[in-house]
Amino acid sequence: MAEILVEENFAHIDGGDMNLILDLLDELSLEAEPTAPRSSGRGRHWELTMHWQPATPVPAGLDATLPGVIARIREHFESAGKQLPSTVTLYDRDGRLLRTFEPDAR
Repeated sequence: MAEILVEENFAHIDGGDMNLILDLLDELSLEAEPTAPRSSGRGRHWELTMHWQPATPVPAGLDATLPGVIARIREHFESAGKQLPSTVTLYDRDGRLLRTFEPDAR
């Protein structure tokens, strides 16, 4: 069973993008899979949405390393000339917001 699900967003994420996201999460020893979108994903700003599946809280060590992975995901979109996600959100399996990652102030 996947530990983390990454919502597909066909307007902003292609197969190569999703593979990169899943590979980066795999580097953290997370079993990750894509999942169907749960929102329209339309609009001027878009959110990259992930869902934590275990009933247990996100481990502190993982919580500390996720911002680095999020930065690498943003770097990928930027270097590909694609629109960056305005935020990256992590929800639990019941849909409760666990964490929001905002872009770094520049």
